[in-house]
Amino acid sequence: MSHEVLDALSSSVELDRVREIIRMYCRMLAGQEIEVQAAQQLVDKKIGWFQGELPTTEGTTIYLPKVINRHPNKDHNFAFYKVISTHQTGHIEFGSFRFSFDRPSTMFKDLRSELNSAQGSTLEDIPGEIEEKTEHVPTASSNGALAKTEGDDHVPIPMSRFFDLFPDRKLSNDVFTIFESTRVDSKVMDAYRGLAVSFQSVQDDAITTRPDMTELPAREALVEFMIRLSLGQSTNLVAPKRHMEVARKLRRMVRLMQREDALVEDAAEATIRACAWLTEVKNEELDEDEFDNLDDDEEDDEQDGDDEEEQDLQGIIQAFIESMQPGEGMGEEEDSSEESEDMDMGDEQDYSSPQEVDYRGEFKPELSQLLSQAQMMDGAEFADDEFGEMTPLTQEQLEEMMKNSAEVDIQEGQEGEEMSSELAEMLENLLKEMQRRDPQAQSQSAGPMQHVDEDGGPLTASGKDQYVYDEWDFRANEYRPRWCMVHEKEMSSGDPGFYRDTLVERASLLTMIKKQFELVMPEMYRKQKRLEDGEELDFDPMLEAVIDIRAGTTPDEKIYWRRNKTERSVAVAFLLDMSASTAEAIEEAKRPNDDWGAPDDPVEYMVWLRSRRTEGLRKSYKRIVDVEKEGVVLLVNALETLGDDYGIYGFSGYGRENVEFYVIKDLDEKFTDEIPRRIDRIAPLHATRMGPSIRHATKRFLFLISDGRPQDRGYSREGVEKEYAVHDTRMALMEARREGIVPFCLTVDKQGHDYLKVMMDDFNYEVLPDVSMLPQRLLMLYQRLTT
Repeated sequence: MSHEVLDALSSSVELDRVREIIRMYCRMLAGQEIEVQAAQQLVDKKIGWFQGELPTTEGTTIYLPKVINRHPNKDHNFAFYKVISTHQTGHIEFGSFRFSFDRPSTMFKDLRSELNSAQGSTLEDIPGEIEEKTEHVPTASSNGALAKTEGDDHVPIPMSRFFDLFPDRKLSNDVFTIFESTRVDSKVMDAYRGLAVSFQSVQDDAITTRPDMTELPAREALVEFMIRLSLGQSTNLVAPKRHMEVARKLRRMVRLMQREDALVEDAAEATIRACAWLTEVKNEELDEDEFDNLDDDEEDDEQDGDDEEEQDLQGIIQAFIESMQPGEGMGEEEDSSEESEDMDMGDEQDYSSPQEVDYRGEFKPELSQLLSQAQMMDGAEFADDEFGEMTPLTQEQLEEMMKNSAEVDIQEGQEGEEMSSELAEMLENLLKEMQRRDPQAQSQSAGPMQHVDEDGGPLTASGKDQYVYDEWDFRANEYRPRWCMVHEKEMSSGDPGFYRDTLVERASLLTMIKKQFELVMPEMYRKQKRLEDGEELDFDPMLEAVIDIRAGTTPDEKIYWRRNKTERSVAVAFLLDMSASTAEAIEEAKRPNDDWGAPDDPVEYMVWLRSRRTEGLRKSYKRIVDVEKEGVVLLVNALETLGDDYGIYGFSGYGRENVEFYVIKDLDEKFTDEIPRRIDRIAPLHATRMGPSIRHATKRFLFLISDGRPQDRGYSREGVEKEYAVHDTRMALMEARREGIVPFCLTVDKQGHDYLKVMMDDFNYEVLPDVSMLPQRLLMLYQRLTT
């Protein structure tokens, strides 16, 4: 092996060796849990990313190259890891994916709504001056044309809605990427001054790898001009002579993105202006002598910028409208000017995207915002008020979005085909990824939950993992046959950070509990005496043998003992209440159950549930569900030491036809790295229909953990129906006992005695006076009940 190869191997830095350090570093910067993975893992998902050696992010995880060996020095290679991970974290920290179409810019007059309104008009309809925003602003459809009626669908992703404004999505995506990367880099270098030297060094290296601008067509040369500006190049900058005015305007836009107060919406407004100017530039080949240095007249830029922009606004809108007219394009009127006639403009080439800036990697704002919002989806709405303009995507809308997106590099299908096989595969994978990220939206259909009349008839399971159960009607003293449908789903993966953090924060309690559990271990070994051979001599038989020998009697040869391991025959199902009420703070007094107050109307009911569930997301206090999760983490850790078989399940739902049963760890499933990720996704969901969930969890031992009485639409409403739910749950528990299952209920509801003495009958239960005691008490109860 050569010395060069050996040097490269010794100086290279592998992601696997520094992953945890980078993860903690990124988490510190962003102030939220962030995972770090190899970029190839995102490529392998086949959801829109294609380059496995470029850094990127989709809003929750930083994806990095597996190995960095750019420099002969290991410290420099690690510094490059820091720069690229900081840039990707910057997109998350500084809001690249929190773009809102309707949020105003801080620097520019808003052109987004103007263009949105104007694109459905003809040139004759355009007023002489820009009008103020009207009360009703139409939305752009997925092909860039105006959606003239409210019935027309459009992709409800703000970033997609923005790119729909542009006739050339590729150009607009490239320009937005430059502006937004400039903004993020500037904010990173301003906020973290200690990184400025490393960042500057990486940017200087990036400049040296850029293509020669004089060898590019005019429009592509100006885009390259913007990239060099964004990387900090201030000298020896050239631009096409005939487009110096456009170059100065672009330079001003790049510099504005470096301001401390710049927002992602400012980058969007700058993109509109830059694309209008760039589209007026024919993408034609130029000779080297047609380029010239651009003087660094920053002061002139600042003085003239505001006046020039006001003069340009109407022209920008008109240029966009012209581009939408059949047979026309931006700036065609200017091509007929005397200057254009005197010049040999040459043949215009198709526009090609610029060479990537390696440390910035792949930036896909449209796909990333889609995936980020998938984690905030709430049934029929998005949970985050910041994205109030959005609604869930249908599969047709997602397909249209992928076909139009400049971020997705796919081959179009043959004529007559609806889509290529590559696109079809990507859509399928993307839908799976969105569902994986959102346990709250994992219903049996893509749309909102269907309402079934509580006075209707039996249900029929028609899909995979659907199960129908009877329900006990204590008023009629009989079962309602096939009355409830359980939808069993594997809990989606979250982040392992919650599991790790809980073990660290509860280390002292964990040590104490483990010692208690270890006391159970000796009971699993029974001493067998009077054996012909074994581990050691057994004193009593040996003494008897000595006496027999002295008495002249043949002694018994069974004078040894050994321990035989006696297996514990314990299998436990932990059933967790994941209802909306578990979002309540443990510091605050719980609402009395009589104040359930759910509306009868199904639509109003979903809105009401959402308001209860998302209340906790906007506050920093600890919720009941958080304490439930802590208890599960400690229990899992202890049970893995003990070796008992156990399963962890969650339940919620809305109505008898939508009982959700989440598998967090199945009874026969081994503990893997996936289990902590699933525990992280335990969250407040809908209502509490206990009966069918208990019937579905038929294990050897049933441990029910809840924050209150069972209640659901048509199941625990006012008056007698509240008792209906209690009696159905009681009957489900009695059915479990007939199957040899031992039920136990632990509740944190202080009013629990009022209904548990009826619901649990002669079963064991406990009302915990302080919910913060749940993790410790859960472990102690398990030890007492299973030994």
